[in-house]
Parts: sequence; C-alpha cells; structure tokens
Amino acid sequence: AAFRDQAPARDQAFMDLGLYWEHDWTADGPVSRDARASWQDTLAERVATYVNTLQRDAANRLSALIPRSPSHQRFYAFNSLGWVRTDAADFPYDGSEDIHVHDLAAAADTPHQFVALSGGKHLRILARDLPPVGYKIFELRPGPGSASRDAAATLSARMFENSRVKLTLDRDGAIASLIDKHEPTVELAATIAGLKINDLAAHEAGGKSIVVENSGPVGVTVRITSGAARNHVTRVTLYRDADRIDLRNEITENFGDVRHWAFSFNLASPVVHTEEVGAIIRLQKKSYRGHYAERNARYDYATLNHFADITDGLNTRGVTLSNWDCAFMRLGKSTPDSLDTATAQLNVLAGGQVDGDQLGIRNQNGATYFLQRFALRPHRGYDAVAAMRFALEHQNPPATGTVAGPIEAALPADSFSLLTVSNPDVLLWALKPAEEGIGHGIIARLWNVSDAPAAATLAVASGLAAARRTTHLETDLEPVSL
Repeated sequence: AAFRDQAPARDQAFMDLGLYWEHDWTADGPVSRDARASWQDTLAERVATYVNTLQRDAANRLSALIPRSPSHQRFYAFNSLGWVRTDAADFPYDGSEDIHVHDLAAAADTPHQFVALSGGKHLRILARDLPPVGYKIFELRPGPGSASRDAAATLSARMFENSRVKLTLDRDGAIASLIDKHEPTVELAATIAGLKINDLAAHEAGGKSIVVENSGPVGVTVRITSGAARNHVTRVTLYRDADRIDLRNEITENFGDVRHWAFSFNLASPVVHTEEVGAIIRLQKKSYRGHYAERNARYDYATLNHFADITDGLNTRGVTLSNWDCAFMRLGKSTPDSLDTATAQLNVLAGGQVDGDQLGIRNQNGATYFLQRFALRPHRGYDAVAAMRFALEHQNPPATGTVAGPIEAALPADSFSLLTVSNPDVLLWALKPAEEGIGHGIIARLWNVSDAPAAATLAVASGLAAARRTTHLETDLEPVSL
C-alpha cells in the first residue's frame, strides 16, 4: 500500500526528469534566467525526494522480510545489480567496537572497520560474493574474530598504493602518477597543459597536507583540502585487493566561470568511448569508424552518462572513468567546430556558462556546494561490458539495513538471489513492478552491451506462471517460452 501511495510522486518525478533537461544548457525561454534556475532546483529536489523516499521504504520492507536472530544483531548487504560482485558495504552503526562480523552464507568472518562518513559513524565490511539482485546476511558477534586486520592500502609521503595500483598524489587532489601493478613499468598518468588526473587547476597553490581519514582492512581513504582554482576537498579511496580508485570531489564555494575536472593520460593515439543515454559511442567522425557526423554537428562536448573509456590506439592498455554526478565531457581541446582526437585528455564539466554569459544559469544560482564523484580503473584492451559493469558497481554501492523480521519471516536467513542472467554480456538494466502494478507482473529490462547479437536465459527464484516480451512502453508483444 505504501508503494501505491507514491504513484503521484512517481508520475511527477517522471515528468520532472524530462523537463529538467529541456533547454537546460542555455536556460532560454519565456521566463527570466533567474526564474528558470529556481525552477531547475525545484525539479531536482522533487526527483531526489521521491527516489530517497522510495529507497527508504523499500529498505524497511526488506528488513521486515528477513528473520532476525534472537541473540545477535544482523544486517543485510543488498546487491541491486544482475551479477555476483564483491564490494565494500557501509552499515550505520554506533555500538561497541569490540566485535567481529560473520558472513552467515560463507560461514566465515569478513574484514571490517569503523569509518566516519557524512551521515555519522558506519561499520564498513568487505561483502564478498554478493548474489545478483539479492543479499547476504552479516551478524555482529563479540570479540576479535578471525578476519584480517591489516590495512588495505598504505600512504607514504605522497605515494598511495594497495596490491593492485600505485598513485602519487598532489597537494591539490590531483593524481600525478598512476601505475597498474600488472604493468609496473608503465606510467598511465600524464600532464597536459599543466593538468594531471582529477585536476581542477594547473597548479598546486593552496594545497594542504594529505591526511589519512579512514583506514582499515577493507579500505583506506585520504583527504586533501585545497584552494587551487576553487576551494575544494578531494577524497581518494583504495580498497582491499581491488583496482578501483574512488574519487570524491567537493567544491565548497560558488563559482561563475567554466570549470572542468581534467583527466590526462599517457596513451598514444587515444580512442575514446562514452556512454550516452542508451548508447555507447566512439568519439570519432564516421570516416574514422566513429559515431559523429562529418558536418552539422557540435563537437565541443559529449554527453557523459555512466562512463568514459580511453584506450591507446593499439588497444593494449587504457583507463575507464566512472562518472557519478556530472553530465558532459570535452575531449582534449575540442571546439564547437572541431573534434580533437589526438589529445589523451578528458575534461569533465564541473559547471559554468559554456555558451557565454548571456546563456545558461548565472553563478550556479548561488550554490556553494558541489559533489562530483568519479572512479578510475586501469585495464588492458577496451571492453564495453567491463567498463559498464565497473561504472555500475561504483555508482550502485551495496545497500544495507538492519534485519528486523520475525523468526519465521518469508525470506532466507543467510542469503537470497531473486534473478540471474546467464550471459555476462547481457546486463539487467531494470527490474520493477509493471506500470499497472505488481499484480500485473514484474518487468525486466535487459541491455546487450556487447557489439554482437546475444541470447540469454533468465532464471528466477520462484516459479513463473507466464512470461511475455514487451515494448519499452510495456505493451505486450508475444509469449516467451518457459
């Protein structure tokens, strides 16, 4: 009933998402630019309120469906993605630190640490092998337990490393060196026009010391506070035995000029792919096997959705950039009339009036806080599926919640998976109640991210009465065999 009551907010959020992007680049139209800016803020606030409410209610409902323990506190780590994954999971916690964390499904202790996040104190665990569209249950037990307590990464002066990658950090939050330990003699970072990786300004002025903020066997986070270009705080996190480099940038003052986060790489003859909305494109003109028109096109900015990937011309090594919060990216020194495919630099738009001071929203409508998160992963040859999986894992961390169901609750007490997809190239893009309501079934949307046709089998945890293929508007087309 609670979810049905949200139907009006759902419909409004659907409308708001479409309206938000309509002429947003120039903010032109029959109303003043200031009025347009306030309206944009209202649209964004309504969407966020709906999404946050939906997630909170869903988390509470899941908590009530899993049996609690009569003797120990338990919590779930839920994986919303369609494949098995291992990741850090953060659970809000303010209890005793004289505990260890037991993975009930694996019958083994798992590494944990206590971290200070913006929402307060959390218990961070290494959630291994979370099932697709499902959860694992973890139990808090007294005493030290048997899991490793060694730090997941180390910081020495400005060198930050774990078992997979090694970074050299600048005092403004930029990364001056990036080494994939599979190729320890190859430098992936570059300095182009004075800009490095995750660089807001071509200098280190105003930088302070690099501080270890959270450290433990799951991950280590360092914090860098800088006044370079604009006051900002950068947090870099490395995880245990993982090649993902998390970057959390917070600009903490208002600005009106055009600003980018630069990502400069030592990759010759670069080839760049980005995910737009529902498509993965190669940033080249059609005559060079790309997806841009030869004329009548605007080349200065590409839409940047979940990821951008840059690989050398021989397709031997590259880096995937996961993009959580931003929307546009300029390739090298591209202009509206020319596409620069020779410069191995991705410039992610942090904000500003790109088309001049007469178009767009002035001075970010007075905002003084901007959260812009990225992640990096070095790799060998370009792989669209691997890039998309990496970005989705970064941007969809495991959800956690207290287990609060009765002893005889409906779901298993250790682990559960609702749905699996047999083909790793076919990604589960959404799993939702039918538009007419859950009584009309569940909609699964799939995306074959590879370049070749693919077949896949979906298996669900309980029996199906029927299955149908539908359009994107959920109009039934034909039965699907069981």
